Amino acid sequence: MIRWAALALAFCLSGCVRSSFDLATKREGYTLTSTDKEVEMGRKLARQVESELTLVADESVQRRVQAIGERIAAVCDRRELLYHFAAIHDPDVNAFSLPGGYVYVNDGLMEKTVGDDELAAVIAHEVGHIAARHAVKRFEVGVGLQLAQLATLATRRGEIIGGVSIAAQAAQLAYARDDELQADRLGAKYMKAAGFDPKAMLTFLNKLDTITQEKMRYLPRGIVRPQYALTHPFVPERIRAVKEALYGVADYIDYLNSPN
Repeated sequence: MIRWAALALAFCLSGCVRSSFDLATKREGYTLTSTDKEVEMGRKLARQVESELTLVADESVQRRVQAIGERIAAVCDRRELLYHFAAIHDPDVNAFSLPGGYVYVNDGLMEKTVGDDELAAVIAHEVGHIAARHAVKRFEVGVGLQLAQLATLATRRGEIIGGVSIAAQAAQLAYARDDELQADRLGAKYMKAAGFDPKAMLTFLNKLDTITQEKMRYLPRGIVRPQYALTHPFVPERIRAVKEALYGVADYIDYLNSPN
């Protein structure tokens, strides 16, 4: 076990590590995953998604999503990728992205949007995740945390593995929340560059806040999910981040509504 852990750590610290400047985050970073490997990973995941979920049959809907997505992709910080955009038949108000340039939007979410600008806000947010390589970074962080747990096990300090696991989960959630806020800021930037009204991101987030509040009504009285247990920030915090990206500062009420 100790030998295996040492080999795994040596591999991660070998010449496979690459340094590159991230245009989206404006930071120098290190990665184990090349762009080619990321695209390959995304392609495999996309095949799985499309085999398990149902694409919207209406070609006009698919063309609309693709056209809006292409406008966003043309101005984003990662233009070396070949982006794919598609609508999924699912009533849930949701959208998601995969590594390598794949974006999916539920038709349940599309029904909540008004005009192309609000739909562009959702797509730009997902492109922001791809541009900043959030999925890849979280995957690599997860591998690193697993190796840390393995090293702990290998040194027979099993009594603290539970603590490491809890800390790892908290770290992953914190990264996820930060990634969401960064994707919002990037999305607002891409919307403006693509000629969409970036204020539509605020109108859609307000709708999302209403939907979230409706769902909260079904929780037992007095039960509130704490911020550290959320993979997404509270919507008011996202609204504040978008306003800061658009105007340099948010409204006073936005700072009061934000948990931070």
